[in-house]
Amino acid sequence: MEVFVFTLGLTEAWVDRRDGAVFPIAPGVAGGVYDPSLVSFHNFNLTETISDLKAALRFIRGQNPGVKIILTVSPVSLNATMEDQHVAVATAYSKSVLRIAAQEMADTVSDCVYFPSYELITSPVTRSSYFAEDGRSVLEAGVEHVMRLFFHHFGVGSAHTTLSPPLIDEANLRTQNHVSKMSQVIDALCDEEALRND
Repeated sequence: MEVFVFTLGLTEAWVDRRDGAVFPIAPGVAGGVYDPSLVSFHNFNLTETISDLKAALRFIRGQNPGVKIILTVSPVSLNATMEDQHVAVATAYSKSVLRIAAQEMADTVSDCVYFPSYELITSPVTRSSYFAEDGRSVLEAGVEHVMRLFFHHFGVGSAHTTLSPPLIDEANLRTQNHVSKMSQVIDALCDEEALRND
C-alpha cells in the first residue's frame, strides 16, 4: 500500500467487556446477539479519539513506514444515538471530535494530510444542495464534487500536496470505465447505515 485513506465516521460505539473489542453498532443490529452483560455503550471523547487514531496510524506505519495517509471525516450524520439528546446534537459532537482529531494528526504526523470532504458537503455555501430529501444521504452530485476535487489535489501532476507518488490517474480510470458513477468507485456502506434498514 502506498496511500491509506481513512474516513472517520462516528464516536459512538459498543465495547466488549471481556476483551475491549469495539463495535460501531450494537451486536444484534446487523448480526450477533445483544447482551448488555457483555457489551456496553461508549461515546469516545476527544482525548480517547486522538489517542486511538494516533495508535492506529503508528501501527500502520509500523507495518509500512513509507505509507502516505489522507484523513477525511464523513459528512453523513448519525442515523440514531444512544445518548439522551437529539440526534442532531449527537452528530455535531461526533463530527467535531473527529474533525479535531483528524487535524491534530495532520498537524503532527509526517506525510499525513486532511482532505475536507466533510466541509465540501456540509458547508452553508452549498445550502444543503448535496443532501437528499432525508437531509442525511449525500447525493451523487455531492460525491462527484468531492471526488473531482480529491483527484485535482491528489491526482497526477498535483502541486498541492507533499503526498507522492500520485494516488490515482483520473483520466486513466475514466478510460477504464471505473468512474462513470460513484457507485462503481465506492461500494462501501458505513456500518451505522445498517440502522436505517431496521
